[in-house]
Amino acid sequence: MAARGGVLDGVHEEIGRREEESLDAVRAWLRVPSFSDTGEGIETCAAYTRDLLSGIAADAAVVPTAGHPVVVGTVPSADPHAPTLLVYGLYDVTPTIAAEWTVDPFEAPIVDAKDIGLLPHLGRVLVGRGANNHKGPVLAAILAVKALLDAGASPPANLVFVIEGEEEVGSPSLPLFLEGRQDLLGAVDGVWLPCMQQNSSGVMTLRRAYKGSLWTELSCVGGRDGAGGPRDGRHLWAGHSAWMDAPMMRLVRALASLFDDRQRVTVDGVAERVRPPVPEDAPEVARLAKAFDANPQWERNMLANLNATGFMGGQRLSAHLAHYMLGTTLNIQGIVGGYQGPRYYTMMPGQARAKLDFRFPPGIEPEELAELVQAHLDRRGYADVRVADARGYPGSAGVPEDRDTLLRAAQDTARSHGVPVDVWPIANNCCPAALLTGLGREVPFSVAGAGHGDRAHAPDEYITVGSVRALMDWTVDFIGAWARTFNA
Repeated sequence: MAARGGVLDGVHEEIGRREEESLDAVRAWLRVPSFSDTGEGIETCAAYTRDLLSGIAADAAVVPTAGHPVVVGTVPSADPHAPTLLVYGLYDVTPTIAAEWTVDPFEAPIVDAKDIGLLPHLGRVLVGRGANNHKGPVLAAILAVKALLDAGASPPANLVFVIEGEEEVGSPSLPLFLEGRQDLLGAVDGVWLPCMQQNSSGVMTLRRAYKGSLWTELSCVGGRDGAGGPRDGRHLWAGHSAWMDAPMMRLVRALASLFDDRQRVTVDGVAERVRPPVPEDAPEVARLAKAFDANPQWERNMLANLNATGFMGGQRLSAHLAHYMLGTTLNIQGIVGGYQGPRYYTMMPGQARAKLDFRFPPGIEPEELAELVQAHLDRRGYADVRVADARGYPGSAGVPEDRDTLLRAAQDTARSHGVPVDVWPIANNCCPAALLTGLGREVPFSVAGAGHGDRAHAPDEYITVGSVRALMDWTVDFIGAWARTFNA
């Protein structure tokens, strides 16, 4: 690691002294449930988040919205010329299926990685829902700023924390919240989502652009829009499926029309509207594919951590990399309908539903994509399959690299920490970057940070125990590097 000197040496020494205390603080927060899907624990966790933030921000507050509240707070710099960095985070988490976890999802134990089927070289890991996404990273950033303040230093940038409670369900209340807080956001010069971005081989992935997302539900009810079947949605005897529309079967066929046998989206009009940041045959795409082919251990590590046997079609990961980065993807989260009892019931469901999520490059709005899906279904005779509860956000094209001060600062900080970096044009991860940077001027967005974690949204989500300290050290240096880059 490069020498720092002066006050920063004292800050990093203090971070080292607080390592165990900081890890315990993360564990305590992980034990506070906060399911945005059901609302369970949200109000309690919002207040808990405010209390954590109040350790550095005297004005920390819980701000109500039409949905779940947003926690905000500011930490001003003593430098009158300091730029303003919005630190974005989330306190909500995805649902858990406790039976699929090796440990209690909310006990936050520290275990040996090999004992829960992870790569042995990871050593000791902290396991729990929200460890990696996103309580662990956001609290590491807060605690880093606290160490800076406690050392008597002023942050080199004005910091505005915005920590929401609906990211995992599409951030539906965030646009209206942002519209009403221009007093807080009007001076923002950059937006950072702190993350533990190193893979299990130590390489940090940075991105230039960010995908958007659409969450939606398809439903099919008998008797709707000219379809046969019972008009009231009640079920019938299974034998009637010989001559009557069966909603569950129609929904399955409608879903199958949305993608091909390689899981590529086939919705009419989507390909013409999205704008990937680079073409599939761009040199940087080829370079990344070659890097994966040259480092097969990266693939082996990923498969081991995901407890998977291989990639789609038995191909190498590199064969799917361009689509992962640049394509529009569809996932069926779940299908509901009919009898789910212990044996069998020869019934034909009168209605069925499926929950979907799409991820797409910039160029299309989520509402527009939902309309294209409905039009696609209508043209194929599935007018009785309706799109409902569409929510999400557009993708963010980012800013040119020569003006992306956050990307350059992340590269400089990684270099000073001895961390190798890969810069991707975009990836299949989603976050509301476009909402946070839609401030009427060019504002860069960054997902960056030291440390390693994985299995977000999956059982046995984890971070390595050293990642909290690693991200705290990174945070202090990264904010300083960005302020210097911005003012250069």
